[in-house]
Amino acid sequence: MKTFKILCLLICVCTANAWCADLTPAQKKAQLKLYSYLEKEKFNPEVDVSDNSVCFRRDGVLYWITFSEDSPILYTFNRKAYKIGTEDNTYKRKPAIIAANEVNNQHKGVKVTVGEKKVNIAIQVYMADPDHFTAVFKKYLSRFDNIDEDFKKAYQHAYNMEKESAEKIEEEMRKNLPPSELRDAIENVSIRLLDADGKETTAYDQPLRSFKANFIQARLEFKPWKEKSEDFTLQLRVFQPNGKPLYLPGKRYTAEMTVNLEKSKKNQMIEFDQFGTEMNGFWKAGEYKLEVLEGGDVIYTTTFNIL
Repeated sequence: MKTFKILCLLICVCTANAWCADLTPAQKKAQLKLYSYLEKEKFNPEVDVSDNSVCFRRDGVLYWITFSEDSPILYTFNRKAYKIGTEDNTYKRKPAIIAANEVNNQHKGVKVTVGEKKVNIAIQVYMADPDHFTAVFKKYLSRFDNIDEDFKKAYQHAYNMEKESAEKIEEEMRKNLPPSELRDAIENVSIRLLDADGKETTAYDQPLRSFKANFIQARLEFKPWKEKSEDFTLQLRVFQPNGKPLYLPGKRYTAEMTVNLEKSKKNQMIEFDQFGTEMNGFWKAGEYKLEVLEGGDVIYTTTFNIL
């Protein structure tokens, strides 16, 4: 039994030393004090040995506190924030910076900064005595309340403003472009539905029902083409019933394809690449608007209904 107790003591000492590597004695004291406090308050803390931070989760959100400097110690209280990038599940850097500035004006004491790859949310405070920090810990934790909602709201506003500005610039540039030679070249556009495996669930020109809709495919019917055979790069732009466009990530169109028009006295049918998602319920009931573009010029507009 005595040997077992000694072994347990050695394990605890080794664990504490592993936590506190690279910390000064004062920082080590602050780390252990905070860990004990969070454990007592049922926050279920952990120590990240990569940076000696004390971590915990609240409502599924990760928080961590790091320790730097000495006498007094600088506590940096962090909240997990957001990734910066170009993918759909990330935040764009420019509107994120605007949102960060707005949130910083609203929430004094909490600093939101935007780096190259992520947004950081933190509170920094100097404390000479670890007991002073634990005494105000919950007060500082409460300062993070509403940060998430306020940042996302400000970000969305900034993102929409940037998007509107880009659209206005594009419209102005389009005014100076020569019209596409494919204006009035399309006679009709038909729509059919495909499932996640690409199998037809609803044929062209038949009623389109939302419960069958995963992918949509457009068939373009061109009028007789009197010129020589030529390739054209076309885009489709689809607008939802609420007016919002469906765009590919980082693009301003729903689908793109290069088509070949052959010299012919007859109409030509060209099937566009399918677009949509494997997620059921994505296509809501209502009227959708579809535009066909070539060289930035809208050459055909129609609508289709999903029941």
